[in-house]
Amino acid sequence: MSRRVLLLSSMLLMFGCTSGNPKADSAQNVGPAPLLYVWAGDLDKRPNDTDFLAVLDSNPDSPSYGEVLATEAVGVVGTNPHHTEPVIPAGGVLFANGYNAGRTFLFDLSAPEKPRLKGELAPVPAYEFPHSFIRLDDGELIATMQYGDGSVPGNPGGLARFDSEANLISIASAADPAFEGEQIRPYSVETIPELDRAVTTSRTMNIFTEQAADVVQIWRLSDLALLRTLRVPRGEPINEPECVFGIGDMCEAGQYPAEAQPFESRVMGDGSVLMNTLMCGMYRISEIDSNEPDIELMLNYPELFGCSVPTIIGHFLVLPVMFSETILVFDISNPTEIKEVSRFDTPGYQPHWAAADPAGARIVVTSSGTAPTYTVLMFDFDAVNGRLTLDESFGSSEFPQAGVSFYRESWPHGEAGTAVPHAAVFGYR
Repeated sequence: MSRRVLLLSSMLLMFGCTSGNPKADSAQNVGPAPLLYVWAGDLDKRPNDTDFLAVLDSNPDSPSYGEVLATEAVGVVGTNPHHTEPVIPAGGVLFANGYNAGRTFLFDLSAPEKPRLKGELAPVPAYEFPHSFIRLDDGELIATMQYGDGSVPGNPGGLARFDSEANLISIASAADPAFEGEQIRPYSVETIPELDRAVTTSRTMNIFTEQAADVVQIWRLSDLALLRTLRVPRGEPINEPECVFGIGDMCEAGQYPAEAQPFESRVMGDGSVLMNTLMCGMYRISEIDSNEPDIELMLNYPELFGCSVPTIIGHFLVLPVMFSETILVFDISNPTEIKEVSRFDTPGYQPHWAAADPAGARIVVTSSGTAPTYTVLMFDFDAVNGRLTLDESFGSSEFPQAGVSFYRESWPHGEAGTAVPHAAVFGYR
């Protein structure tokens, strides 16, 4: 059976399932996404080098499949390219965060194969270091801000709302009197418009200098009013002594409690939210629109370390586990009984970011950047049993440098050398 037929068969199986990607329902976006945008940072940071957005050919029937078609440089290096929006916005302007620089770049994708740097997000008064973004149906965008201006004990961050042209509409603080002095660092954000709610996690990027509060927060989406801060329930480590990641010496995976470092979250079909911590506790947040929201530990993986940025594809959730060098797949069709259905080990490769093709047949994965695995992986996804298969025609098939390599001297923007890929998002022409 040809690769094209396999992809189309998987697509048909996926129709009728929630994709977690609003572009999947667009009539013009039928078939595998032909473009892949990768937000990358220059590795050696030589003078005149620059961070950039790369465009890869992701059409499996193209003779240039896996090749770099174009790059758009931002003119500055060392920003630590980090999170972008999780899907390409309908308006065509993509927010891409250079976290260490506290800067967010705006890429105009109206000519999909030739992105253009449109500008930058203006500074947000009294807040610093934007981290994650999510687009609303009306084109507005919600962003987490990790830090305030230092005027409140603990220097909590907040949430910001922008219009489709990246103009600031409103800002709200994550400070909660019941958690006075705690370092609340809004990290990821999910929105549930039908419930008028948003949910944020708390995890610091400055892991070696501070310990963020292990909390999740529930906000009213319409006006960004903070409604509730929930302490993530305790999950015991299996080994002693217990350690705190980033404070003092590094520890073994089994010494971390499940609640440490609430990381990413995704909305389930019933309006609840599934949240993974970096230490691989899997929590469900429910009754989100009530006066008594609940959070409970569903699964705990104390032997794993580094559960990262997941994606939803049909009724499955795909979760990279960077430091344990594996990818987990969960059946989330019943959010009250999520279960692991498969794993794909990536020896020598630290998977960190996952994103689903809107067609529902593929997953792209990038590494954490903390190990020399600067490649982008493509997986075919079996919608029946939830299994991943490495696409060996997308670059190299050998770990740890499987996939499309970012170890290269030359890029369309110049002789810049190796780059570190982070966020990756599928797009259409």
